Amino acid sequence: MIDKDKIEIGNLLFGHSRGEFSFPDRNLVDSKAWRKFLEITNSDFYGYSSEWDNPINNVNDRGGYENNVFVINPYWWGDEDNDVECDKPNFLHKSSGFEIRWYKYPFRDSYMNMDLSKDEIKAIWNECIKSVKN
Repeated sequence: MIDKDKIEIGNLLFGHSRGEFSFPDRNLVDSKAWRKFLEITNSDFYGYSSEWDNPINNVNDRGGYENNVFVINPYWWGDEDNDVECDKPNFLHKSSGFEIRWYKYPFRDSYMNMDLSKDEIKAIWNECIKSVKN
């Protein structure tokens, strides 16, 4: 559930980070699994993946990374009238439907659509990492 006492003012008024459950620990941004995730998808801290250095060229229309297992989308800075882009999550694990949405950069004022533990989230990320390596 969105905790209106903790949501950042900018996100409350203009942001796209919404979900049923607060993200369990913002420190996961420093976790080994997340850093590995960004490294192997050739993504920067914000989730932009470089098509120039990406040998498998899985850069999606939003500038993030996508394969058949997951999607990483950077924060949507565009017009809120573009509902298609505005409504996409920043992270999506396709088979489970698990989504994470954040405000401006990963895990800032972030929310999930499922109530998962840190270990369950890391397990999903590790599955996603394996999908890039194969």
